[in-house]
Amino acid sequence: MTKITAVLFSFFFVILNGQDISNNVTTIIYDPPNASFVPLALQTHKGKLRFGEQDQHYVKSDGTYFKPNDNDYEEISKRSSHNLMSQYAFRQLLKIRYQQEIFDAMDKQLFTERKNNMYDKELKSLTAQEQLLVLVNVLLTKKEQSRLFCNEKQEDCPARFRDDGYYRAYNDIIPWGGKGATEFQQLRAFKTAADEFFPKMQEWGNSLHPDNEIDGYYVGKARLGTYDFKDAGYWLDTNQFYNQGYLLQWNDFQPKSTSERKLKHPNGSQLLFGLTPEKAEAFSEKYEALYLVFEVNVALDGIENYRMNQLKTLFTLVSPTISLYVDDGLTKKVGELDLDSVTIKTR
Repeated sequence: MTKITAVLFSFFFVILNGQDISNNVTTIIYDPPNASFVPLALQTHKGKLRFGEQDQHYVKSDGTYFKPNDNDYEEISKRSSHNLMSQYAFRQLLKIRYQQEIFDAMDKQLFTERKNNMYDKELKSLTAQEQLLVLVNVLLTKKEQSRLFCNEKQEDCPARFRDDGYYRAYNDIIPWGGKGATEFQQLRAFKTAADEFFPKMQEWGNSLHPDNEIDGYYVGKARLGTYDFKDAGYWLDTNQFYNQGYLLQWNDFQPKSTSERKLKHPNGSQLLFGLTPEKAEAFSEKYEALYLVFEVNVALDGIENYRMNQLKTLFTLVSPTISLYVDDGLTKKVGELDLDSVTIKTR
């Protein structure tokens, strides 16, 4: 099984160019099967994987932002680049266990041609080849990517694939062979990936959370909105959680109790964050949003179908306690809500 190394920093200080970078960022490193692959660095909270809203890295402990001319900006940018790539690569690896059918059908000797009318086996082979291209783009080191995606006759490969700590955007998928590659170069690159790298990728993916469950935290962000003088508080709208964050979506939530079903009302719900008017006025001058943190158990539930190729996830709550923070680093806790007693309003 892939070794998972937990790198946990309660308060993490890095000295660069004589300055401190203070960030309460915790990370789990998923070590790769060998030196041909990059390690994955995923954010955590209290030692467990963090889903939903992520720490954006660029906010300092005092609430100000790192700027491009700051001495530490480059290091922060590299960390953010690695994290974004890791999130995408992690999803791709988790899908592998559900893609055996298409990879069994994959032609490893010739490209499967896209046609208007294709047999099911051809469609599966084409889908698998496209997925392999994604995997090698996001998992291989720059040295190995240079072999598969750089045409030395037209490009400066050492300059283009310099190992400088940055990662390309996850949706920047380079085609086989690189710029201007011939059909011979393209096929050679594909066969190298299929024969040399894919078996290790499959092994790595199948070793991650083999019981198909992950313990972690779901983080949702809600803006304060307008203060409600009648109910003495701010209504935190769960509709603001939708389409935010990484791996888990709010509609993946599977309620088990009456209060959880109310929280997951199909028309949305609002939770009351109670504050006196005096405290609320001072609070709203400093903060615009709250981060709601739910402890969850995640179940991997297959993929939609081999052509949609989307990983399905479900999650349930481990605890009725919802922790409230005012920063995306989850360092400044301002309170808790008990789901069994908090006021919940539905539409």
